[in-house]
Amino acid sequence: MEKFLGILFCGGRGTRLGTITRYISKAFVPVYDRPIFMYPLAQLKVSKYIDEIVILTNRENDDKLRETGYKTIIQDDRQVHDMFSGLKYIRNIPGQEKPAILMPCDNISEIKVDDLIHHYLTQKPDIALFIKKIPSKEKLMEMGVFDPGDGTIEYKPSRPRTHWGVLAPYIVKPGIDLVGPEYEVFNRSHLAYLEYPGIWFDIGDIKSLKQANDYFYHSFISIGKEKT
Repeated sequence: MEKFLGILFCGGRGTRLGTITRYISKAFVPVYDRPIFMYPLAQLKVSKYIDEIVILTNRENDDKLRETGYKTIIQDDRQVHDMFSGLKYIRNIPGQEKPAILMPCDNISEIKVDDLIHHYLTQKPDIALFIKKIPSKEKLMEMGVFDPGDGTIEYKPSRPRTHWGVLAPYIVKPGIDLVGPEYEVFNRSHLAYLEYPGIWFDIGDIKSLKQANDYFYHSFISIGKEKT
């Protein structure tokens, strides 16, 4: 059975969260009852195919993240600017040339990573990813937007052509270098995608942080009512 490398990206500064990240790193911002990074880490941990998980982090977060028991790598901020340059940074380390699962620390969903892995193993693409219908044009203008018609992705478009937002995790085949203009390599690669209809929060700003906390609070209350 093919084995995969899971990478959790925890080196971002979270500047769009404003004053919150003056006092706490983005990876540790609490969402309902746990630090945000624990949601995507849990998704990597339950995969049957991932035999190694690496956390890419910064010097400030390293000591705390090592307490998870997983290997941490301190990024060089001169070389790492996003997940794609982070993947290249990790692949420069010998022994890290397995298919990689790229998981941001600030996305919360109920995505099952193994669903995408199964699709990747069947389709054998360069890159596999999820897409989701995003009703908010404002949100689409902050992310990658996928056009099923021609199979291309446009990053942060001022006029989104579709309602299909691109979601992580991404699976990237060994040998694929994603560094360059945003999503340019995606549009030159063989892509495979799955539609994801469930909940998804990208904790990039105060508004999305509030929405995620509200969702989990009300879910907890409704579950409590069903049991009584």
